[in-house]
Amino acid sequence: MTNQVNVRGLALETLTEVDRGYGYASDIIRDTLRNYQYLDKKDRAFYTRLCQGTLEYRIRLDYMINQVSNTPMKKCKPYIRNLLRMSLYQLLYMDRVSKQAVCNEAVKLAKKKGFQNLSGFVNGVLRNLIRKKEQLIVPPESDRIAYLSVMYSMPEHIVRWFLDWYPENLAETMFQRFLEKSPTCIRVNQERIGVDELREMIEQAGIRTVPGLYCDNILRIDDYNYMNRVPGYKEGYFTVQDESSCLQGYLLPIMELRRIGSARAGEIRILDLCASPGGKVMHAAERFSRELEGDSLIITARDISEHKIDRIRENLDRLGYEGIRTEIRDALQFDPSMEHNQDLVIADLPCSGLGVMGRKKDIKYHIKPEQLWELEELQRGILRNAVRYLKRGGYLIYSTCTLNPGENEKQVMWMRDELGMMTESIRQVLPEKLIKDLDGQPGTDLDQGYCTILPGLQDCDGFFMAKLRYQ
Repeated sequence: MTNQVNVRGLALETLTEVDRGYGYASDIIRDTLRNYQYLDKKDRAFYTRLCQGTLEYRIRLDYMINQVSNTPMKKCKPYIRNLLRMSLYQLLYMDRVSKQAVCNEAVKLAKKKGFQNLSGFVNGVLRNLIRKKEQLIVPPESDRIAYLSVMYSMPEHIVRWFLDWYPENLAETMFQRFLEKSPTCIRVNQERIGVDELREMIEQAGIRTVPGLYCDNILRIDDYNYMNRVPGYKEGYFTVQDESSCLQGYLLPIMELRRIGSARAGEIRILDLCASPGGKVMHAAERFSRELEGDSLIITARDISEHKIDRIRENLDRLGYEGIRTEIRDALQFDPSMEHNQDLVIADLPCSGLGVMGRKKDIKYHIKPEQLWELEELQRGILRNAVRYLKRGGYLIYSTCTLNPGENEKQVMWMRDELGMMTESIRQVLPEKLIKDLDGQPGTDLDQGYCTILPGLQDCDGFFMAKLRYQ
């Protein structure tokens, strides 16, 4: 590997920025890779794995370092703390990296960052970790909260949440899944290319692909370098979208709206309240356009900021979706011009993100106990407006990427009891294989119109989706 010090230095900067709360890891990693495009594939992979792995195992790494260090990790300076974390991660989980290289490069980085006086401390701690590696322990299994927290590097308050929401063995299964690699899924733009044709094109470039588990328009890809250099990306042949999110497309009420007369009246109106980056509204446009003439669709995609709208427009332009209107608007602010004139409202709402902790490694360190209630109230504020936008007989597709019942099925029951919404069975519209996999699963009642995709039981991101009708 070339330029080792530089790559480790980049990782140290990234981890320290995340630790100090300067941004989300995924954004900082993406921006760093963009700024250092000259790095070869091996160096990029090393940097990415070192950052993501250190974040992923941060709680366990801190627990182990505290067993050999006279200074608790929480009292160390951010650079030193993250230097020790990423060094131990290499020692424990990156077999091809030599112990000597880890120690030497850590000491050099400490000096380079202006911590000459702490370089001996860094060296001593790392050598202690190497010497006592086999003696490092986790809490006893009898102390379930502490054990699960350290074993799966999950904050204790999140462990408690999951044990309240799910059976313990299922919670542990999901914690384990969050530590495993998440596949990259792409949804094929079938308006432009067939799935088999795109798969062949990508594989000819040496990129591995496998079909989706449930969706016939999903491919899982691996062993690529830059996403924008994957064949078909610039041509708009696909968009990145996890399979669990793509499953929402099966809930779109295409036939129902045709039956109640919206299509026969000449148009179907669709509003996506929180649309960025645009995957769900583009998927809806594609599925509706297959059944209806294009001029019968009036689609509006909204989000709260210019930055988010720009992301939607970039994707719309790249994939060639025309006729979707984009608007900057806060979903919490009611828009009288839309009152009771939408056939379908898509509400993929802000949430705690607990279903995607395997993909976004630092979410678990950001979410605090008080935020769950705040998010539930935020969602209800948006949902009140969403229902007011629906025509009688119109449909609401509600979704989140969390596993918190308070943000998921309890919101469905609240809309049913308080907002005049009616739940409808989704048993007949989902893929048969998924229906079998979901049978008896917590957070799922297909006859009441909702289901929860659970990591570890389904090989997807965690995701909740529901279909409701305005009476």
